[in-house]
Amino acid sequence: MALYERTARAIKDVDSGLRVGGPATSGAGEAAGQAPWGRPFLAECRRRSLPIDFFSTHPYPTIHSVDLMGQGDMTWDGPDRLGVDLRGVRDLLAATGFSTLERHYTEWSSSPSPRDLVHDTAFMAPFIVRNNWLARGLADSLAFWTVSDIFEENRLGDVAFHGGFGLVNAQSLKKAAYHGYWFLSRLGSRELASGENYAATVRDDGALAVLLWNYRHYRGGPSRSLVQHHRALDGPDAGEVYELFEPGRTEHFRLRVSGMSGAVRARTTRFDREHGSVYDAWLAIGAPSHIRPADLEVLRARMEPEERTECLRAQDGPFEYSAAVEPHGVTLIELSCPGSAAKLTNRR
Repeated sequence: MALYERTARAIKDVDSGLRVGGPATSGAGEAAGQAPWGRPFLAECRRRSLPIDFFSTHPYPTIHSVDLMGQGDMTWDGPDRLGVDLRGVRDLLAATGFSTLERHYTEWSSSPSPRDLVHDTAFMAPFIVRNNWLARGLADSLAFWTVSDIFEENRLGDVAFHGGFGLVNAQSLKKAAYHGYWFLSRLGSRELASGENYAATVRDDGALAVLLWNYRHYRGGPSRSLVQHHRALDGPDAGEVYELFEPGRTEHFRLRVSGMSGAVRARTTRFDREHGSVYDAWLAIGAPSHIRPADLEVLRARMEPEERTECLRAQDGPFEYSAAVEPHGVTLIELSCPGSAAKLTNRR
């Protein structure tokens, strides 16, 4: 606290408008919903009348987390761990008289290990979509860790897909996490309806943007991340990482939209293991240790989700549109109809 006190006061002496906060601790641990050192940090800020503008911590959803070289065990918590952690901070701030502080979660991912092969898999797209959607209203920022697999705290992995943190790998190939954030960026500012695996919104341009996902959580129990890493080095057996997840089936959705008439433009963007997952594309070409120019050309062609645009016509009654989403998949449906005010009336 002495370091924080001196730093915070020095910053405010230079410019009182500069913002300070903490404790920036890692939330990975067995005490779900309790940010490490959060309560004593706030108590000291209160006791010493220290400046504080925001609360920050790193809510990783794992129990044993620091595994820089993939040589230990990790146990993943339940699928709602992020919500538990964020609501825990909200309640802590309210209980300690700091409810007006901004809440910034400056690191977050499925685990804090740069050798966790899950980071490369299609799992990451619905993981990001689901958690960010369900966490809305509970955070002022939720920062994904990290942009690139080139991670300054640890050396780069020996193969193209080694479980790195990044949205892209060292060859700038877009991983599933990249697509997860792209899908979220297409949602509108007004929510129409939402549930455990879907969100329907209206954008400022009047288009209806509906996001569907098929999230499959871990089976439970510890995972030998060292074994995962060696499988990656061994080649095609790296695909066994999907055995970590609960089995699932294709989810079928039917949208019924009222308020549309005449021509309807329907754009569907589909991501799953067969459509846009560059890790699965890498497995399909034999998981080469070194990416040759010919390999790179193939992977770039297969790292984008499938897109389809249809020109349809809304008849009398609600306009209906169907979609199927595979396990570890995300599908975006964008419907636009000039001059109409769309309203989602049902989903089943």
